[in-house]
Amino acid sequence: MKRLCLLSALFGACAASAFEVTQVFRPERFDRGNTTMRRVQAADEAAWVTLPGVAGAHGSYTPFVRFRRTFTAQPGPLAFDVSADERFVLLLDGRPVARGPHHGFPGKWYYESYRVDGLEPGEHELACVVYMLGAHGPSCNRSRGQLAFLLKAEGAYDAVLTTGRASWTAAELKGTRMTGKGDSEAFSTGEQSEAKGTGFLDDVPGASAFRPVSVVAGPVVDNEYGGRPPSGRWPLYPTERPDPFYVPRAPGAFKAAQNRFAPGPDVFYAASDAAHPSVAAFEALRAKGTAVTVPAHTELRLVWDLGNYFCAYPELETSGGAGARIRWGWAESLYDGAGRRADRGAFDGKRCLHAMRDTFLPDGRAKAVFTSPWWRCGRWCELEVKTGDAPLTLTRLAAVETRYPMEPEASFACDDPTLKDVQAICVRGLQNCMHEMYMDCPFFEQQMYPGDTRVQMLIMNAISSDVRLTRFGIGLFDAGRRADGMIPMNFPSFYTQDSSTYSMCWVAMLRDYARWHGTDRFLRARLAGMRHTLSALAYYENAQGLVEDLPGWSFQDWVPEWDTWGNAPDGRRGLSAVNNLLYVYALESAAFVELAFGETNLAAHWAVKARRVSAACVAAFWDESRGLVADTAKKDVFSEHAQCLALLTDTLDPARAQRAFEGLLKEKSLARTTVYFSHYLFDTYLKFGRADLFLKRLDLWRDYVKTGLKTPLEAPGVRARSDCHAWGAHPLYHLQTGVAGVQPDGVGFAKVRVAPQPGGLAWYRSTTPTPRGQVLQNLKFSSDGGVRGAVVLPDGLSGVFVWKGREYPLVPGDNPFDLSNE
Repeated sequence: MKRLCLLSALFGACAASAFEVTQVFRPERFDRGNTTMRRVQAADEAAWVTLPGVAGAHGSYTPFVRFRRTFTAQPGPLAFDVSADERFVLLLDGRPVARGPHHGFPGKWYYESYRVDGLEPGEHELACVVYMLGAHGPSCNRSRGQLAFLLKAEGAYDAVLTTGRASWTAAELKGTRMTGKGDSEAFSTGEQSEAKGTGFLDDVPGASAFRPVSVVAGPVVDNEYGGRPPSGRWPLYPTERPDPFYVPRAPGAFKAAQNRFAPGPDVFYAASDAAHPSVAAFEALRAKGTAVTVPAHTELRLVWDLGNYFCAYPELETSGGAGARIRWGWAESLYDGAGRRADRGAFDGKRCLHAMRDTFLPDGRAKAVFTSPWWRCGRWCELEVKTGDAPLTLTRLAAVETRYPMEPEASFACDDPTLKDVQAICVRGLQNCMHEMYMDCPFFEQQMYPGDTRVQMLIMNAISSDVRLTRFGIGLFDAGRRADGMIPMNFPSFYTQDSSTYSMCWVAMLRDYARWHGTDRFLRARLAGMRHTLSALAYYENAQGLVEDLPGWSFQDWVPEWDTWGNAPDGRRGLSAVNNLLYVYALESAAFVELAFGETNLAAHWAVKARRVSAACVAAFWDESRGLVADTAKKDVFSEHAQCLALLTDTLDPARAQRAFEGLLKEKSLARTTVYFSHYLFDTYLKFGRADLFLKRLDLWRDYVKTGLKTPLEAPGVRARSDCHAWGAHPLYHLQTGVAGVQPDGVGFAKVRVAPQPGGLAWYRSTTPTPRGQVLQNLKFSSDGGVRGAVVLPDGLSGVFVWKGREYPLVPGDNPFDLSNE
């Protein structure tokens, strides 16, 4: 067997091998259908296998098992499907070629598919390291509680590689364990790890340690009576998602060093530490790959500014150093003595607190390769080294960046230079919250919440033509629906929450999907769930037709004046205007979706219900004397949130709507939206033609840039826990759909509506992707209200250009405009 290449070789070339690995995609399945009841895919012919005596994670035990099988190359490509419980890394001739499985849950388990070309004649080894972190790993990594592995090979490789048919062997790996959270304040991202001798991917036991595998679940057996096995077989679905990428990077620079190891929380870095000789040595290691030798009996710590926010696997290659101890910590920012973060790019007078630290314990071997079982994230790393009786040589240092492979297809350039940096932090924030699923934040939670995720999906609609992660998110929420119809608030997760308001947000996702992507089979499969969820919410309507005492966490926004949990006034227990107006928003969304499918009776049902709830909202919450929608039936508190939802729905008649909008702009006592709910505020501004207000409110994001942030915060002020929160990336959406004004006109982007709102900008150039191709604009605006330039549409897409209330036809190709006298 050829020696292990580093993790950074994943999906790339390696000196030890010349073959090429390509991910392939099986046909998507949008419903449960005959899953586990009949053989619906080739993977159903393989068995799930395990190492006898190994079950699952329990207590402090987190099993790592290496499966392996030698085989002789056959003519043609090697094609296979692969999955495992809980996580796997697949290695071919020592080279990592796949990681997975993509996130799902025990009721919907995913597999990935690959093709290997260029396999040289002769003997090869396929190995799969499968591990189960259980409660010690991130809660988004679900499990059925049994460590297991499945592989289904095609053609001539079937008999020699398919589990249940081929003679696989396996051995348990003992070198890696989880060690708790330390001082990390992360909620559900897993624990720190410790690796002895070498990392788990480089850990290859002797031949005598390997034993034949045993079958824990055989191939699917067709059941013509409609029965499913009560347990044992994982319900498999082909992934619709591309693999995250894995790119080795060594960005930024080492900034400071001290001769200390784990000195405690009251020791700070100083500007003078930049002159420590180890800084230059480790800079040479980072930038040039020049080996660094740390002498025996030495303590050392260094702080490394990555220069941007990264999600990455740490990767460190060492030689010698038996008895040494290495800690590699990751943090979003450094803290001063008062616990403040302030300038995110500064280290002087700061310390590395609340970091996620992995510990590596060399045993003296040459070229040991250390990594962690799960990726880490942040802008800052702290590397600590303590040697024993032997010197330690570090020969390679890398942060192997991983995230969903999304690069924006959209662009927006204008005469306001501050918007370039605002867009940059929004893009970086969104990217770092996209992996095998959407995530609210990478450092603290790694959870997929419907409210957050809807905003992320809208951004993706506006900046990318890739809809695969969106389909996964919508579909998985649907698959995880509670028996009462509610959508899980965070899913997939070991620790699940309930939220009625976030169930409403899931319904709104379906309207968004219909507008951008149409009425395909995927969306049709969601209709039953949509109706179930709305019927579940209707159960909580009171005698006035308003929802009251909603179950779960009815989160709306992190408003300082509201309660600790982000509930709107009277939203936790009682009658809330904000909750009810969001209910109207969901009902109107359902009516749109039903009508898009031609279900006119059901569309009318939801539309009538929406009007009834709207009328009840006006009766209960409208304050005629103030011209505003109150948050409570007592009409004692008011917010931007209630005005926005009333104005975005058809709740208010035109006269009341105008008064509410004026109040939204002028009333100083309104509770203000923070980062998340400002998405709905910006939608409201733009609906009423006030892009100038949107651009002004971006001062919060401009302040992010000034403080050295590379990604948007979760919330301002005391709520600013997370430095990277995807819901704060929504200015990207509003620049494209509001300022540039590109929106679908009809279901599935049948036509386009381009209604620019310059908001005081003198010019802009934009590119907006749509499912039918890119919409290009190059427009200039005069002080007297004119516009000239061009709009270019892709082939097959027509629409209208809207300026000052008038519509002008757009056709595929170039559409020049000179409305300077308009």
